[in-house]
Amino acid sequence: MAFKRIQKQTHQIGDSKIEVSYDRFTTRFRITSNGKEVYSKLLLFWPIHKATLTLPANRQSQINQKQQQYELGIFWFIIWSAKLSLFEGSSKNPDLSNKLIIPELLEIRRRKSIGILIYSSCMGLLRLIFKLAS
Repeated sequence: MAFKRIQKQTHQIGDSKIEVSYDRFTTRFRITSNGKEVYSKLLLFWPIHKATLTLPANRQSQINQKQQQYELGIFWFIIWSAKLSLFEGSSKNPDLSNKLIIPELLEIRRRKSIGILIYSSCMGLLRLIFKLAS
């Protein structure tokens, strides 16, 4: 498996095509929709990020639909997780919940973090067993 600096994945939401990318050196997380940058942020050392964003619609769907707001949630402390959900409610009304649109924006990043967690747990357990045995 070759090392890739920028990890990318494409998703389809209705008529819009979004591309999610993550730069492993600079920790820049970027979302582009229909060629326009919608969200860009350096994740750096803070593991929890939340944002509300509006995806630009195609020209045909702009006439028929109103623009919807989406909520982005990124958590990368031990296991990577980046979710996009439809923003339905406000903080004043807790009865309305967010409807999950895309459960994982970067699946390769999540698989890699789970693999590293399993590997380090197994190696730590083996070191502990060998230390207790000696």
